[in-house]
Amino acid sequence: MSSLHWNLEPTQMYAPRRRNSARRQGVAAAELAICLPIVIAICVATIDICSAMFLRESLTVAAYEGARVGAPKGGTNALVRTRVLQLLDERNIVYDAGDVVSISAPGFEGAETMEHVTVTVRAPAAGNLVSATQFFNNKQLQAQVTMRKEYSNAGQ
Repeated sequence: MSSLHWNLEPTQMYAPRRRNSARRQGVAAAELAICLPIVIAICVATIDICSAMFLRESLTVAAYEGARVGAPKGGTNALVRTRVLQLLDERNIVYDAGDVVSISAPGFEGAETMEHVTVTVRAPAAGNLVSATQFFNNKQLQAQVTMRKEYSNAGQ
């Protein structure tokens, strides 16, 4: 048996390895063809979800800052809306001007001392996300912040 091994030419000994190498390359190409679209879809979905999280956090920050402007004595609904729109513009968030800010009744002007007032900020996902996928296509994201009125505006 060992004499048979010694009688083989060097090119004959390596020929089966070349065939296996070609098979391995074929298998690797097939695996790539199957896995690459899945990996790309996961990457796009991750980017889309992160963009939506950033938008939601931006809406929360805008609602909070707006409520902080309205909570002290002299705070008005107009000041709240102005501050919210200012923050949304700074972050380049696209919004529908008529429906972006809503303030619960009685608002900051009519609220008594320590009364809760809720500021809600809305923005469409379309135009605010990095990629326009079907996950958030026609969705409206919103954030709410509830804060107590520090002092009533009644004596002003």
